[in-house]
Amino acid sequence: MYAEKLCKRFDRLKSDRGTFESHWQEIAEFIFPRRADFNTERSPGDKRMTKVYDSTGINGLELLAAGLHGMATNPAARWFALKTDDQDLNSSDAVREYLGKVEDIIFSRLHSPLSSITTHLHELYLDYAAFGTAVMFIGTSKADNLLFQTRFLGECVIDENAEGMVDTVIRAFKMTVRQVVQQWGDKCSDDVKKLAAEDKWDEKVDLLHAVFPREERDAKKETPDNMPFASVYLEKKEKHMLQEGGFEEFPYAVPRWYKVAGEKYGRSPAMTALADVKMLQEMVKTTLKAAQKIVDPPLMVPDEGAMGPVRTVPGGLNFYRDENRLIYPLQTGANIPISLEMMQDLRNRILSTFFVDQLQMVGNADMTATEVMQRTQERMRLLGPILGRMESELLGPIISRVFGILLRAGLLPEQPPELDGVEWRVEYVSPIALAQRSQKVDRALNMLTVAGQMSAFDPKIMARFDSDNFLPWLAVELNVDAELILDDEEYAEKQQQIQASQMVEPATMAAEAFAKAGQGAKSFAEAGAVQNA
Repeated sequence: MYAEKLCKRFDRLKSDRGTFESHWQEIAEFIFPRRADFNTERSPGDKRMTKVYDSTGINGLELLAAGLHGMATNPAARWFALKTDDQDLNSSDAVREYLGKVEDIIFSRLHSPLSSITTHLHELYLDYAAFGTAVMFIGTSKADNLLFQTRFLGECVIDENAEGMVDTVIRAFKMTVRQVVQQWGDKCSDDVKKLAAEDKWDEKVDLLHAVFPREERDAKKETPDNMPFASVYLEKKEKHMLQEGGFEEFPYAVPRWYKVAGEKYGRSPAMTALADVKMLQEMVKTTLKAAQKIVDPPLMVPDEGAMGPVRTVPGGLNFYRDENRLIYPLQTGANIPISLEMMQDLRNRILSTFFVDQLQMVGNADMTATEVMQRTQERMRLLGPILGRMESELLGPIISRVFGILLRAGLLPEQPPELDGVEWRVEYVSPIALAQRSQKVDRALNMLTVAGQMSAFDPKIMARFDSDNFLPWLAVELNVDAELILDDEEYAEKQQQIQASQMVEPATMAAEAFAKAGQGAKSFAEAGAVQNA
């Protein structure tokens, strides 16, 4: 009954998204051909570019995915930080040291070659920008390494809770009889066991993997069947349960580009660009035909019989009746320059829909460093609205899930007493996020500049400036490594060393001066003695 209920729920959720699947299939055929498997089953190696005559849409999608990867989750720079809502705690040396170590461990584990997150994030961004919805599984491998896998959207159906957050994913996939027997052994259904007995090891078996909140559980028991989220594997055809387990956190991240009220699945830039992409394909085909007629025009050939049908294909022959009996090409009057101009306008519009004009720096070669920085920050701010939903539906679930896995594995340092019972949050410090916060830093620096100019008339103005706390605050806002800033004790110790050196330096300088003076007097006396001699 449990397996049958899950199968019916999968069928119902899949039926509800039928219109989305036809939309996704059309997008895939023109913009993301590698994913054109929503309504059709293709053989390995099948041609997927049969409807594509111009690759502008494909290039725009690739550039947007690469830009999001580089600006939101760049593996070369830490793109998140851990903070508390209490600023005094954030200034505590013990808290800063602990959170810094946790950040280092999470980041190193995330971007370890064994996790493959970089590869799967790029695949996720492609799905995200093309279909408006993407699915990533976050778990552990058999070797207890972090495991990230971007699931094909065509395999997965989703459901939301009352707050509009995705909390259910049911994935339909196939495995061979051999793989099913290796994975579950005697738990397989009688049908699979029969196929195995007949040596039909390569037959495909339809499976479902459902992850959803467990409504009835004993929270005091830490067994797999009492975890907050249920994980169920079953054979779809036989409605046979293979395995039931669970997860402490929801193991999927399901970001949506933006949503329409009442819809579960997101909408994407590719949906906006689809009309222009399809029009561009038709214009390219028409322009190619027109150009081909100009290069190899149809010919007009005289004939004494009746006129036949007009053939306008390149190289076509049309017979006509005329006294001159001349053969001449048929002039079609095609205006190729206008077609090229219109197609270029479409290409620019498609690339703009995919934010390529914001992702690529375009400017003069003689721009100053300040101008380059300001333009970069402006482009980042324009991409800021994209980051909001990404933070709540992609980046946040990734960090929370990875933190839980590492904590249970005993790979995180012991928490200081100051953080007992304190909730901390994830703060994103990617280039896009920093650009959103740069205005705050700019205002502070502008204030400091104006105050410095005014101090020429009134030196007391700078006395209002808290110079001791400004640099630590600036380091936090710009996400500078905490190790580069001295804590209060280290700063006080360094100040004492500077004061001590300032007291010793005058005496040392005086001693050196006296020594030089004595040496000079001695040299002068020796020179006089030599002269007298």
